[in-house]
Amino acid sequence: NDDKKNNNNKDKEDNNNDDKKNNKNDSKENNKNDNKNGKNRKLGKTFVKRAKTIHNHPDNLTPEQIQQHKHYSKQRTTKLITTMAQALLNPLQDDFKIGTIGSSVAAGHDNCHYDSYESQLQRTLSSIFQSAGMNLIVQNAGEGGGCGDSHENQVFCITHNVSPDVDIIHYSWTYFEHGGAEKARESLIRWGQQMPKRPMV
Repeated sequence: NDDKKNNNNKDKEDNNNDDKKNNKNDSKENNKNDNKNGKNRKLGKTFVKRAKTIHNHPDNLTPEQIQQHKHYSKQRTTKLITTMAQALLNPLQDDFKIGTIGSSVAAGHDNCHYDSYESQLQRTLSSIFQSAGMNLIVQNAGEGGGCGDSHENQVFCITHNVSPDVDIIHYSWTYFEHGGAEKARESLIRWGQQMPKRPMV
């Protein structure tokens, strides 16, 4: 009987020790996760702060910069109106094409094709174009960066990724842009100007 009691007590002690070890391991794991989450939150705040400084918020602009911003906005609006008017008034044109290039965000990865940006844009605006006797086609040439593709090289293949006769080029790499993005944007505009309709970018 004494042996049995001793064995039972030993088993209880072993179980208690195991429980303590497990609890310690769990608390360590929880602390690690908390630290990771804390770091992620800090990183998120950092990125938000950077984004705020990158974007041209009116409060951070001089009167001259605000005037310049308004001027460029007016130019873009005029270009869009002109592009659409030329297409709608052209008796030989039946389709209005918007070609989108960009990252996996543009491609709609991890999403249904039906819910991708391009599909939603086409559904939203199709009825407006149809009322003017024209079909709207929104092309999706978004691609993931797993093969090394980025805003720095996709712009050179614009005439291969979307139809050469697109009316508008939609550029959606801003999520991954960093340092020197202006060069890629300028390259895209220059390549676009060599296309038949000199599409708006």
